[in-house]
Formats: sequence, C-alpha cells, structure tokens
Amino acid sequence: MLNREEPEQFRESDYFRQFLFQLRKDKLALTSVYLFIALLLLVFFGHAVSPYQADTQFVGFELMPPSWDDRGQISHFFGTDDLGRDIFSRMLYGFYYTVGSALVISIVIGVIGGIIGVVAGTSRKSFSFIGHLFDTFLFIPILIIAIIIATLMEASLINAMLAISLAMLPHFIHKIYQATEQELKREYVTTLRLDGATRWDLIKQVVLPNLTSVAVKESAHIFMIAVLDISSLSFIGLGAQSPTPEWGAMIRDSLELIYLAPWTVILPGMATILVILIISMLGNGISRVLEKYRY
Repeated sequence: MLNREEPEQFRESDYFRQFLFQLRKDKLALTSVYLFIALLLLVFFGHAVSPYQADTQFVGFELMPPSWDDRGQISHFFGTDDLGRDIFSRMLYGFYYTVGSALVISIVIGVIGGIIGVVAGTSRKSFSFIGHLFDTFLFIPILIIAIIIATLMEASLINAMLAISLAMLPHFIHKIYQATEQELKREYVTTLRLDGATRWDLIKQVVLPNLTSVAVKESAHIFMIAVLDISSLSFIGLGAQSPTPEWGAMIRDSLELIYLAPWTVILPGMATILVILIISMLGNGISRVLEKYRY
C-alpha cells in the first residue's frame, strides 16, 4: 500500500490552503492574479462596458485624437480612426477576439498536450519516437509553422486559432513528456513501483503534483505566444478580417496612418504588450509559489 502521509513523497492534505497562504505573502504574484482576473472580466464583459458599438461610425469625427490632446473629446477617450469609429470601444471588443482566442488556444493545448505528454511519459513502452517526430517542429519558429498552416486555409480568426494550436501543440507535449520522464526517474518512484504502485497511482500522486509548476509556466508561455501570433496572423491578413476589432487587424488597417494618426496604431500595440506583461507576471508568480511545495 502507498503511504499517503510521507511528506517527502506527496503533497500535504491542506495543499490548497497553504498555497493560498503563500500566494498572499507573495505580493507580486497576488497582484498578477488580480490583474489576470481583471483581464478575464474584460474578455467576457468588455463589450458590455463599451460606450459604443465596435462598428459605429461618427461622421465628421474621423481621426479625432485621444482626449488628452487639445483637439480631443472625452466622449472618444482614445480618439477615432479614419472611419470615425471609437478606438476605445473597439479595443474593449478586441479583448474578446485577441485575448479570448489566445485563452481558448491555451486551454485546448493544455488539455490535449497534457494528456498526451503524461500518457507518453508514463508508458512502459518506448515513446522515443515522439522526440524524433517533434524535433522538426521544435527547431522551426512557431509563427512560421502557423503561417504555413494558415495559408492552406481560408483567412479567418477561427482558422488562425487552429493553425496556432497545431503549431504550438508539439512544443507543449514535448515539455510535459520530458518533465514526466524526469519525475519518474527519481529514486522513490522505483520504491513505489516495487511496493505495487499502479500507473494511475504514479500519475495522480507523483506526476501531476510535481508537474503543476511546469504546466503553469508553459501554459503562460503558450498564452503569451498565442496573443502575439493571433495579432501577427491578423496583421498579415491570415487571421481576423476587417471590420473585426481584433488588435492585429486594427493595426493593419491603420498602418498607413502611423504618421497622421499614430494613436490608431500605438494604442492597440500597447494593449498587446500590457496583456503579455500580465500573463508573464502571472506565470512566473504562480510557478514561484508552487515551487515551494515541490518535493
């Protein structure tokens, strides 16, 4: 029988409570959690708090500068584009298309890649061919693979999400597979197997708890890459199409206005950078807290 009370082998029963306690002590990690919650609220409810519809055009207010400019108005806080559409409203809608799409990609890859990686890593059969199979993908930039896949399909946000998912999935599987193999090489795992531990026992009590930190860090990395790639594919015309208020598409449509109305390009770009910064803080913070319970 497995001894579930040995702290050097397994997590304590009040793991979640202690995790929250340590999280509250790490101010930077806690701040990143609050920022991420705010980010999720904007993804799901950004359109509800938007002052205008994303495609509403205000005739006579084209290329109005942001409100902090002398020629700006508070009614159009971030100004308007060349069609008179409110940029602040379109950016709020953009959270759903850009960040929401990246969130879906991260969840799909996390579930599918996690299952495949753990199953392959814990199998008694040789899965070394997985490493050789993915080597080709691992040495090619994710965006290049996504572009190649996206060019084979009709340009749309859904197809861009599919292309990015297929491009990033091998990377996540490879990371989980390697981490699982590393955990199973520990000395106490051999003892557990001699004591009759089943494959499911090893997955539940050894692999999953010790892989949490790795999974969180890799998921955050995937999230950041997905945000960039969603915007990048839309920017080059392989993702979201006009008039969808996706940030990459907004930058593409306003690129010719960079000198005349720089806010139409800079503001969506700054929003992308801010989201990536929040996700990076979250991944590093949560991983830092989880590492304190790694045995």
